[in-house]
Amino acid sequence: MPLMQNFMVLLGVLIPGGPIENRDFSHIPPLKLGAFNVFLTILGIASFALVYFSIEGSTFSFIVAAICGVSYFLVYALDLGKIFPVSPTRMPRALFWIEIVGLILSIPLTLLSLVYVFISKGSGHATGVQSDTMIMALIAIMALGIGVVIFATKAAMRKSPSKANSDDAKKQTDD
Repeated sequence: MPLMQNFMVLLGVLIPGGPIENRDFSHIPPLKLGAFNVFLTILGIASFALVYFSIEGSTFSFIVAAICGVSYFLVYALDLGKIFPVSPTRMPRALFWIEIVGLILSIPLTLLSLVYVFISKGSGHATGVQSDTMIMALIAIMALGIGVVIFATKAAMRKSPSKANSDDAKKQTDD
């Protein structure tokens, strides 16, 4: 499922405080921003897991992939439409193009996943994953997810240095 792998990469580089997403979201309440980051992290982790389960041919994974496709579409459309999250900092050009690509790719992801579900008619099969291995992987992924949420929320709550400097200069001229 190459589309899902593309989404993992696209969403992964968009973590607030990372190389591309550096807008200021300090005006958004921490609980709301944290909840949004939890949603994005779950979406990213689900995408990672779906690659494996879709290769195994699990019909359920394609249902979840369709839901993820719709979620990706909404996340990118809301941000590009300046609906949520809104930032006083301008969107970097690289972020804009990554979100355009993500928005476009979300459409075939959703459609192809639904086509697979309707063609397979519920004939999904269980994977050969050992339960102990799955539990350990889930614990590791949850720990990683918690770390990502904490980092992303703290990074998004920080004002960018250039904005902080311009605020300080503005205060000095007002005095």
